[in-house]
Amino acid sequence: MTDKKSKISIIIPTKNRFQDIIKCIESILIQTLLPDEIVIVDSSDTEELKSNLDDLFHDKIAFKYIHAPLSLTQARNVGIKESTGDIIIFLDDDVILDKEYIKEIMHVFNNDLEKKVGGVTGNIINTEIKSHSFKHLIGSNIMHILATIFFLFKYSDGKFQPSGWPTFTRSDKVTKIECLSGANMAFRREMFDEFKFDENLHGYSFMEDDDISYRVSRKYQNIYTPFARLIHNVSPAARDKEHERMKMTIENHYYLFKKNFPQTLKHKFAFWWSVVGLFVLAIIGRNKEGLKGLMDGIRSAYSRSDFSNLEG
Repeated sequence: MTDKKSKISIIIPTKNRFQDIIKCIESILIQTLLPDEIVIVDSSDTEELKSNLDDLFHDKIAFKYIHAPLSLTQARNVGIKESTGDIIIFLDDDVILDKEYIKEIMHVFNNDLEKKVGGVTGNIINTEIKSHSFKHLIGSNIMHILATIFFLFKYSDGKFQPSGWPTFTRSDKVTKIECLSGANMAFRREMFDEFKFDENLHGYSFMEDDDISYRVSRKYQNIYTPFARLIHNVSPAARDKEHERMKMTIENHYYLFKKNFPQTLKHKFAFWWSVVGLFVLAIIGRNKEGLKGLMDGIRSAYSRSDFSNLEG
C-alpha cells in the first residue's frame, strides 16, 4: 500500500442532462471513500445546473463548475487542467455508482507500488452493450454472432481487435485489459504529461475512450476491476440524430484506425470488414437514416487525406 494518501478528483462532462447528473452526484456523495473534489464541465444550452449545485454539495465536497460549449474531449482536457487530484476519475453524467466504487478503484492504484498501471475501469453491472443504433439486437445472439464475424464491439477479453473496435470483459477477477470504458475510467495525473484527449474527433467525440485507452495501454497496464460497480443508464437526452451518429461513427473509426493501428493488409482488411458489418446491422434493423449516415461517413472519411494533425 502507498504511505501517502492520494488526492482524488472526479471530472464529469455534461450537456443538457440535468436530472441525470444530479443522480450521478448524489451517488458520489454517499461513497464510503469520498473524492477531494468534483469538477463539472457543463456544455449545456443554459446554466440551469449551476444554481442547484451549492444546495446539492452543501460543503460536503469541494467542486468547480465550468460552463462552456465544448466537445467531450475538450471538456475532459479542460477538466484535467482545472483539477488538482493525484488520481483523476472520469464519469459519464448518466452513471450511478455503487457506494464502494471509489474505494475499489483506489484499491487498484494503492496496490500498484511500481506504478505500472495507467488506467482503471470498473464493472458496469447492467452488462449488455448499449447501442442506440442497434438496440433492437441487444440481448440477442444475433448481435454477438455478427460482432464476432465482423470484428465489431463485443464482450471478450478486453483487448482491441485488428479492426480497431474494442472488446469488453465480464470477468469476476481483477484483469489486465486494453479497453477502458469512457463512462468510468481513472488515471494517475502524470498520465496526462504524456497523453491528452484528442480534440480532432468529430461530433461529440465518440470513441475518445478507445483512443486514449489504446495509447496508454501501449506503455502501461490498464486494469478492469469487477468490484468497482456502477450502473450506466445511457440517457436518451442530448443524443445526436441517427444520421449524425452513424456518420460520426465512421469518421472517428477511420480517423483512429489510421492514427493508432498498423496499416498492414491484415488490419486494413479487418477495418473495412467491420465497416461492412455496420452496414449489415443497419440493413437488418431497417435503419434508413443510419445507412445514409454510414454512406456519408465513408465519403467524409475517405476524402480526409490530411492527417498531419493527428494527436498523440
